[in-house]
Amino acid sequence: MISSGTKYSKLAKSEASKIDKIIIASLKNRKPKSLYDPCNFIFAGGGKKLRPLLLLFSAKSGGAKFNSAYNAAAAMEVVHNFTLAHDDIMDNSPIRRGRETLHKKYDVSTAILAGDTLFAVAYDYLLKDCRKNINQIISAFTNAIIEVCEGQSLDKEFETRE
Repeated sequence: MISSGTKYSKLAKSEASKIDKIIIASLKNRKPKSLYDPCNFIFAGGGKKLRPLLLLFSAKSGGAKFNSAYNAAAAMEVVHNFTLAHDDIMDNSPIRRGRETLHKKYDVSTAILAGDTLFAVAYDYLLKDCRKNINQIISAFTNAIIEVCEGQSLDKEFETRE
């Protein structure tokens, strides 16, 4: 969620709030709690929602309505948080957004499983909005995730360089 101390416009705050509501509503009351409580913990930490907002505003600039892209924007935010959960494990980070990281609050296995679940949930969101050009959209989304993983690998590789 966007804090009141940031300099986002009212529109950006409103749209970010809608994205939060979509994600929270979809994860609410899912079972088993041992899986979805950690997933919910990730989103309770907030965030700027920069990536999904960029997606919404890009769609709008291309002539689409926000309503046609909310699920794709939620997919973007969910996959971003999946990458953060795994990044925190790899970096053994104790804190994210001023709170205990997922693997520290629960354990590494739970954090990996929650991250993997979010990865699948992101695709579920994306498919809800994909009516046209589905192959191109899924391909672009998948390639973006591959590039994130390649970047993370290079980051790990850099740690061992002299």
